[in-house]
Amino acid sequence: MKKLSYLFIALFISACQAEPDFTKEVTPLLHTRAGSLQFAQTDNLNLDALGIVHPTKIVRKDSLYVILTPQSAYRFAIYNHLNGTLHRLVPAGSGEGEGHCYLNLHLNGNIVSALDFSTGRLVEIDLNHCTEADYRPVFTSLTAHGKTPLGAVRAGNRIISTGIYTSGRYCSTNPAENEDIYSVAYPECAHPSLSDSLKSIFYASNCLALNRTQTRLACANMQYGCLDLCDIREDQLIRVNEVHLNRPGVSIRLQRPKGRKMWYPVAYTDHNLFGFCDLTTSDDYIFALYSGRTYRQYRNDVDKGRVILVFDWNGSHVRTYHLSNSCSSISYDPTTGAIYALSHEKGKCEIITLTIVG
Repeated sequence: MKKLSYLFIALFISACQAEPDFTKEVTPLLHTRAGSLQFAQTDNLNLDALGIVHPTKIVRKDSLYVILTPQSAYRFAIYNHLNGTLHRLVPAGSGEGEGHCYLNLHLNGNIVSALDFSTGRLVEIDLNHCTEADYRPVFTSLTAHGKTPLGAVRAGNRIISTGIYTSGRYCSTNPAENEDIYSVAYPECAHPSLSDSLKSIFYASNCLALNRTQTRLACANMQYGCLDLCDIREDQLIRVNEVHLNRPGVSIRLQRPKGRKMWYPVAYTDHNLFGFCDLTTSDDYIFALYSGRTYRQYRNDVDKGRVILVFDWNGSHVRTYHLSNSCSSISYDPTTGAIYALSHEKGKCEIITLTIVG
């Protein structure tokens, strides 16, 4: 499974093909009900100064910042901005209590979770106890019945995941009963005639988020600007809406070319407009950090953005915010009413505070 997970990540990063330019298809939402979000330099949190290197995602809850550090000896750093303490959790590795490959963070109440797509284990960190000396996160395997999950969130006693699935886009798992229930067809894509197996590759990497009552799921594709909204009804999901910002730049090769050892049947082109970098939610809105960049122009910075698109929970566009900094992650804190963003500018990583206006 580990090798398979690496294969799908490599498919999107390394196998880009040259194709016609799609940049003229930038979504008009970038300029619809648009405004700017400003931040005060005095509120910045310099992560380099804290010894936190190569951070990719953040979550803020009250006084705590949870920071994903996928290249560090410990995969998660937890910083208390009130007392200045820093804790690290989940040592790097594939053994028990260890973690290896994480793409996203998800906050649900007081629990932060992330899926290790190389092992198929969901790690859950309780923010009420995570700074205690003997605290250990909880790990749940989602690989039963041969599943290959690539993203997951918990909704009550069930875990909703996406992955390389052929029986439906979403799998609702009850770990206590070892039960999997699949639902919802894959969204419309460039080639509707593709098999579900290839469609699962097409929509492999996603950001997932729930509303506070855990009755609705938002799923934003990272390689391509598709936002999928579903109702959660007990053990099944029902699609409410799907939003497509542009058509994807993708190369479909259903037959293996002669004389080539490596073959990617579905590959995004280097002109493809990268999709969503991160999601964060409030009771009323979904805040989606959008890239809209091409690999050809931005290379390894394609997964960052300067735009936050705001949707309601029915998928209707509400507002667009433009940022002055390139960011890889955002987190809304209802206590302060602000959005905290992980900024990457001029080789400096810091968390900036964005005050929502209007």
